[in-house]
Amino acid sequence: MTPKTPTEPAGLDPRRILAAGLSRPLSDAEQAALDAWAEGSAQAREEIAETREAWLAAGLAAEDPAVRALRRSVRLETGLDRPAVRRPRRPNRRWLVGGLALAAASVVAGAVLVDRPRTESYVAPPHAAARLTLADGSRVTLSPGGRLTARLSRRARTLALTDGDAFFDVSHDPRRPFTVAVSERTLTVLGTRFNVAGGRRLTVSLVQGSLRVTQAGAPDVLLRPGERYLSAGRGGRAESGDVAGDASWTSGRLVFADVGLAEAAERLSRAAGRKVILDDPSLARLRLSGSVRIERLDDVRAALEAVLPVTTRTTPDGSLVISPAGRSSLHG
Repeated sequence: MTPKTPTEPAGLDPRRILAAGLSRPLSDAEQAALDAWAEGSAQAREEIAETREAWLAAGLAAEDPAVRALRRSVRLETGLDRPAVRRPRRPNRRWLVGGLALAAASVVAGAVLVDRPRTESYVAPPHAAARLTLADGSRVTLSPGGRLTARLSRRARTLALTDGDAFFDVSHDPRRPFTVAVSERTLTVLGTRFNVAGGRRLTVSLVQGSLRVTQAGAPDVLLRPGERYLSAGRGGRAESGDVAGDASWTSGRLVFADVGLAEAAERLSRAAGRKVILDDPSLARLRLSGSVRIERLDDVRAALEAVLPVTTRTTPDGSLVISPAGRSSLHG
């Protein structure tokens, strides 16, 4: 009986995309197709992770003739190089994945592989979120303008979030701890889904798994699913909350549950990649509940004006300015 293969997105061959991504950045369409394939089955996610791990291993032994030939085959298969002579037939795509795994296994067996970390830096576009798949199979969504550095080795996965918000879907690997450095704190996880929101106060929302927050000079805080970590100067505390709502920005929506307009404006700024400005300090005491789509600024303006006594306008640089609709309505 032929084994069932993972579901493949129409129009784009995910294995060709996977192989191409080992040697060049993927286009938005290619990354979307690869993500869709990964979400379709556990088998696809495992194949992606194994292929990337195999490539890392093979890359460390690049001077080996067999490895050079294998890498050449991958580049030819994905169209990155043009063959000097016409090939009699196309190499089997499944062989490419299996061949990479075999190459990695032979390198490890020969004690050639050493623990050389691989460091990658990512920057999201100014006005759009970025969806990343790391070499270990973990997936990260970065808010507009977000910056992330990932250092992956055989023994550890160390990340640093230096700007913006991020949602992490961590690939389970108990042999390699996964840590994220953010706002002078370290988040340590194993197979976890969680959201990190910066701004004036760090908020870490745990959707699934377990997560420990550590900071020098402060007690550790262990989060359970459905809990948030809220920073408070030195250290922080855990509390229950709508953690799914905290992560809703990854699907183009923000959810507010009786929050001040100043906090709402800050969250809108980070999620949309646009400055949201309150031009009157008295607006900060207004409270906001509900949800709003953030893909179009006009939708945000209409939603705010529908539920609050405010008027809005956009500036030439794309910023959103919120003003009082009238002094009497604010104080009435």
